[in-house]
Amino acid sequence: MGIIAATMRSPSICHAPRLLGAVALAAGCLLLTGCETARTWVPPIVQPYRPDVQQGNVVTREMVEQLRPGMSREQVRFLLGTPLLTSVFHQDRWDYVYRLKRGKGSEVQMRLLTVFFKDNRLAEFKADELPSETAADNLIIGREKKPILTPSTRATDPGRETPGPIY
Repeated sequence: MGIIAATMRSPSICHAPRLLGAVALAAGCLLLTGCETARTWVPPIVQPYRPDVQQGNVVTREMVEQLRPGMSREQVRFLLGTPLLTSVFHQDRWDYVYRLKRGKGSEVQMRLLTVFFKDNRLAEFKADELPSETAADNLIIGREKKPILTPSTRATDPGRETPGPIY
């Protein structure tokens, strides 16, 4: 009876290193999915969700076009919102910074608008290339630009059989 029991135990002992190796491999893969480098080779179904991160003030081209020299600080704040950066050492300067980092991929967008005051009135401003309001909305939402159909393109659109009203 002792010989039979010994032969029954030996097959389970041989599979222990394989099972231990498979568990270690699975644990290693699970731990590596948290790493940034794993995004390139791990399937998307296993990767954790990474939301888009927006920081700062959304300032559009239309908002900047309304700025006029001589506006008060309150008027500028009403138009653009509270600035992200104000300095005790540079009280006549406001910085509006916007940063968008996409959760998927490595796309990072940054824009800066700097407003200068003299005697509590708007003196000048400097801005990066700013998007229009619709482009800014599409960037934030993550949509691609859709072509705007005009009456002439609606009539020639092959996917549309009869031109309808234009709204």
